Amino acid sequence: MKRLILACLTAGTLATSANAQEPKSILLYGDINLTTNRNPGLYKTTDWDAKPGIGYQFNRNWTLGLAIGWGQHATKDSSAIKNTDNLYQIGPFARYSRYIGRSETFFWYSQLDLQYQGGYHTSMGDPATAKHTGIYVGLYPALGINVGRALCLNFSIGGISYATDKMSNQTYSNNTFNLNFGHEWNVGISKNFNTGHKMHSHHEPGDEVHHRKMDKDDDDDSAPKPKKKERSRDDDE
Repeated sequence: MKRLILACLTAGTLATSANAQEPKSILLYGDINLTTNRNPGLYKTTDWDAKPGIGYQFNRNWTLGLAIGWGQHATKDSSAIKNTDNLYQIGPFARYSRYIGRSETFFWYSQLDLQYQGGYHTSMGDPATAKHTGIYVGLYPALGINVGRALCLNFSIGGISYATDKMSNQTYSNNTFNLNFGHEWNVGISKNFNTGHKMHSHHEPGDEVHHRKMDKDDDDDSAPKPKKKERSRDDDE
């Protein structure tokens, strides 16, 4: 079986801020995954999903927002008969982020997702069948690195989640608990844009700290220095 990963963009983040911890900023993030498999019998499988989100960062640590998701698992046999399982998600998220120590380069964040999810099956234009709905709760940590010009790399290695799934024609639901730390990893890239209330041009993470230091130095230089009082010769005499 030949496996081809066409695209994998995970945990990508865009923020209207100078750095990852800028208050009063808008956070945009998302991931796109596409995988295809084909065997010698011309049996083809295609899996794809997209999960964007938008949030508001109201202080240096906390962001609240809404995330959505859509994906498909499609199979096509040698007779060109196609069957597709469609999946969707929508719900709020909360993210807590913090720089590591006094660093302006490394930061970590944890995100909690609470989503309503569901899906259905379609086949060659027939009405949708196998409808199901449920709830998803997930928590995962990640590491971010500011690499310059407000560009960040993000790394995560899994998390913990709980999900319920109930078919429309059933009275019971399936419950799934998943702990996958170390079993999967994601690498993403993020870009920050400063369009906040300060209306400054694009600058590096940590520039505000540098500006404050420069302003302090300027104030020290501009302050009038006391002149030494010269002793006159008359006083000496």
